[in-house]
Amino acid sequence: MDYETKPTSRKDLRRFAVYFRELFDVPLSGPFPVLEVLDKLRDVFEDCDYEIVEDKKLAPQTMARCTPNDKGGFTIEIKETVYWGAYKKGIGAFLGFICHEICHVFLFEIGFTPLYNRSFEDNEVPAYCSVEWQAKALCAEVMIPYEESKGMKPKQIVDKYHVSQAFAANRRKLDRADKKKH
Repeated sequence: MDYETKPTSRKDLRRFAVYFRELFDVPLSGPFPVLEVLDKLRDVFEDCDYEIVEDKKLAPQTMARCTPNDKGGFTIEIKETVYWGAYKKGIGAFLGFICHEICHVFLFEIGFTPLYNRSFEDNEVPAYCSVEWQAKALCAEVMIPYEESKGMKPKQIVDKYHVSQAFAANRRKLDRADKKKH
């Protein structure tokens, strides 16, 4: 499910990615240590935590989710197979699912809260106002530093930043879009 929130742009999310990395004391370049950051979640956002849950607890298409908890923060639930795939095998898609949920917490904390307005045309939220799009785009910006990755081929992006093929391919699309602007 998606919710509407205040609008933002890819350019703003790129700036937020720098702050996000600084907040978790991660260098501004190089791969993003998703699992280390997950372990620091409570240090940065004290009422937030995570738990590894049995796969059957979440819907088949849900790899992880972020929900409000009774402490006033959020709990990120991560399927066992996703966590262990990220931890033991470094599977880029699984690291991305986890990072995406951390991005939800961050965006909420900086004021991108759901408006709970479901009365939009065709039941679709414009991307720039979508809680889900914003978390996905921020996740990509955090995991693949924009300036550092300019001009890299998808395989280079996958190898260097430990992301999925889909994230790497999307990053290349941004390069092509930037070239068209100039």
